Amino acid sequence: STAAMASKTGDPYWLVAFPQEYKGPSRVGLQRLMDKVKGYARVVKFEIPGNLKIGTLDSLMSLTESLGKVDSLIAMSLGKVLKTLEDIQGKESELGVIAYRSVTSFKWQYNKFMVSCSLHKITDGIENSVRGQEGDIKKMMNTYNEVSQTLDSINRTDNGTLLVRPLNPILKNVNVYPSPSLEIIFVVVSSKKKSEFLATYETMEESYKKRRARKEEENTQMARDQRRRDLSDAIPEILKSSKDEKKRSEMLQGGAVYKHIANVMRKAKDMIAQGQILSDGKRGRDENFDQKAAEAKAKEALEDDLAKLTDILSDAIEEKLKPYDHQAPNNSGARAAVVDVVLTAEEFDIQGKHIDNCRKMVTVEYGKAKKEIERKLAEMKRSEKKKLPDPPYIVPGSANLLDEDDEYCLFKMMIMKKFKDEVLKICREKRITVRAYKYDPDGELNHTNKKNTLAATQKKLRNRVINKCKVSYPDIFQQWMHIKAVRCFAESVLRFGLPKKTEDFKAIFPNHIQAALVQPFPGRDQRVRQIMKKLYSGLASAEVTAELDASETDYSGLGANFYPYVYLQIDLNHAL
Repeated sequence: STAAMASKTGDPYWLVAFPQEYKGPSRVGLQRLMDKVKGYARVVKFEIPGNLKIGTLDSLMSLTESLGKVDSLIAMSLGKVLKTLEDIQGKESELGVIAYRSVTSFKWQYNKFMVSCSLHKITDGIENSVRGQEGDIKKMMNTYNEVSQTLDSINRTDNGTLLVRPLNPILKNVNVYPSPSLEIIFVVVSSKKKSEFLATYETMEESYKKRRARKEEENTQMARDQRRRDLSDAIPEILKSSKDEKKRSEMLQGGAVYKHIANVMRKAKDMIAQGQILSDGKRGRDENFDQKAAEAKAKEALEDDLAKLTDILSDAIEEKLKPYDHQAPNNSGARAAVVDVVLTAEEFDIQGKHIDNCRKMVTVEYGKAKKEIERKLAEMKRSEKKKLPDPPYIVPGSANLLDEDDEYCLFKMMIMKKFKDEVLKICREKRITVRAYKYDPDGELNHTNKKNTLAATQKKLRNRVINKCKVSYPDIFQQWMHIKAVRCFAESVLRFGLPKKTEDFKAIFPNHIQAALVQPFPGRDQRVRQIMKKLYSGLASAEVTAELDASETDYSGLGANFYPYVYLQIDLNHAL
């Protein structure tokens, strides 16, 4: 696009300035240049206001530094605006060509850039204006891109595979909850595995169930081992403390000691009931190991420990209830604590005078707690009776093909609602995609309306961006030309000085300095340079303008592009 545009816009213009020459009262500097380069270049007068504010020498020097940056900034802005326009239109724009043709007819906009303002103010105003317009276009383009990306995403989904395509148009009025206990899910399977899925979907839960059963057994075994370790630590510690009268007394003084002992005893009774007192590491190590005898011996030892613990628990309970011998508990917390102690005593068949007295003191609370315990026990028994093997997670024969494309198949499948999480895990393991679906009678219509709204918004935003670019580009270009004019003015005054005649101060251009646009014909650049170098050789010393060999070093500090005349390039190609 840039190369093609370069050929359309033509060769760059040279904006040059040099001291004015007179022949009598007539200014002949421009005509003399035209005559010298005739046949090699086109020359057009470039009008710069002659009464721009010069300011101080320091301000003029600092201005020339900033003008170069602003010049480059605007050139890049022009390129960005034009690229934005061409990208959104999908074709080349003629804006650059039209603007380029306007270079030779440039006129200073006096009502917009007042010559009474300082050059710094004019430059800052142009820079802010260009930045603002570029920023506005960028924001508009970002909004357009966001809408376009959303719309593209929807279109990709609509035209995609069954993994992403909306389900509403396919499912229409499918009821996903045919009963309170059943639910229909929709799964996507690779077309290559269609037959395999139909053959195995009813049984693919079996490996999961086996794995879960193994895990449950492992957890149960870990719990048993932990309970053995707890008892092996707790029972000896309690029995040891009970043998020492001082330690026994201190232990029984603890308010929650009876609870700790009761918990240890419960774990011991559960272990005896389950008949697995020995750990797996101590069971059947060799052929001579008598497992039954070892278990019986371990059971006898544990029962003996239980009897000792019962005596200690009895003492702890009596100690706990002593304060209430002659005074009933006087608040709800204390009464609840007494009830708990009494119930613990009953749990382990512990009798005592204090226990009977305290039971009478909290008759109401005791009765309620007793009923609650009975209710929980009855519930546990009912749940144990009802505990049956899990039914099939997936209803046999429920898989039906709904749709198919080149890559995937969509099935509906009925499952037990209470096992939905398990089914989703199984599907993930089998690399089967479960599509989320919620029936919405207006879903398809809402989807279409959303697409239409986005398409209309996209079109509206596109037109706004195009119109903004078409308005901004010529405006920015004209501001760029004004920067070129200000830059040419400032550099010319610094290079050639101020006029000697007072009347020329009101028209430095063209009375004192002449500006012109030079456009060399194709292949004639070097010839025009040579002519102009000779023509204006008196403006700089031969040492400054001499061309250096590749082996020589430039100590002038002026660079390779220094000419005896002021030179600025207007090349639209680098702005495209």
